Amino acid sequence: MGNKGFLFIFNQAAGKKKKADINALVLDRASKAGLNKDDIFLVYSTSKASSQFLIDRFSEKYRDGVVVACGGDGTVHSIGNLMIDTALTFAILPLGTGNDLYTGLYGNRSVKDQIDHIFKGKTSETDAIYIPELDLYTMNILSVGADANVVFQANDFKEKHKFLQKYAYMASIPKALQAGTAFDIRLTARKEGAELMLMDGPYILAALCNGVMYGGGFKINPDGQVNDGLLELVYVQTMPMNKIWTVLYKFFAGNHEDLEELRNVLCDEVVYASKDGSPMVLNCDGEIYQLPTFTCQVKKHAYKRII
Repeated sequence: MGNKGFLFIFNQAAGKKKKADINALVLDRASKAGLNKDDIFLVYSTSKASSQFLIDRFSEKYRDGVVVACGGDGTVHSIGNLMIDTALTFAILPLGTGNDLYTGLYGNRSVKDQIDHIFKGKTSETDAIYIPELDLYTMNILSVGADANVVFQANDFKEKHKFLQKYAYMASIPKALQAGTAFDIRLTARKEGAELMLMDGPYILAALCNGVMYGGGFKINPDGQVNDGLLELVYVQTMPMNKIWTVLYKFFAGNHEDLEELRNVLCDEVVYASKDGSPMVLNCDGEIYQLPTFTCQVKKHAYKRII
């Protein structure tokens, strides 16, 4: 194994100019940090399989190197899943408009400052949420309900309106609410094996949080900790339509603690089940899946990340 290596993986959608600009900045900051440019790799990936191949080749030479996901939450979700239980360190370089995990972890830290932190190499063990039915990890937040339907509609909006992506979530709320606001879900939460008391549904939403925010800035879990071995189940019981807009506004601002219909529960496992057996729309870090039932388990210190 040689010196510490850095593998920057770009989503193909990042574009040549953006990648070229970031390349120049990365190499400039590496030079100022006294690093060898031969240990820095800046590459495109077209799929999760492509990313896996690149990471495998990289880890053969740099077993404790740093892998940097350059993109939005989708790229982070995809590459992050490949970092679980490895000796490699994970880092994020935010590009595009969907950077909820990054913002929740680092606030308004600039791209240049993040590159400097990556090269300094200070790390922290970080949790993730595991879904056995999908053999999938959620790095940030998963949800079922109206908020998941907003993400579902927002993904469609982004496809149709490439230049309005920053407004996708807010623009998608009306259409998502038309599909319903009362979701008949059975929730079972546990902590250290003991089942916890929950309020009955139907629910507007039921989100399981490791991180702080999702959906383009909804601060659903403002005080969230990503390394404590616990998850926060946030669920909201159904309410009249005229109150829902107020609820969504408060979520967006992170000022929803006083909502009577909202409940927060610290746990380490949650089972979601559709009462009628129909598939639920599940949002995992902006990626959509459909399942009638699934289990969520915390995986404490699942990976190392740059802080």
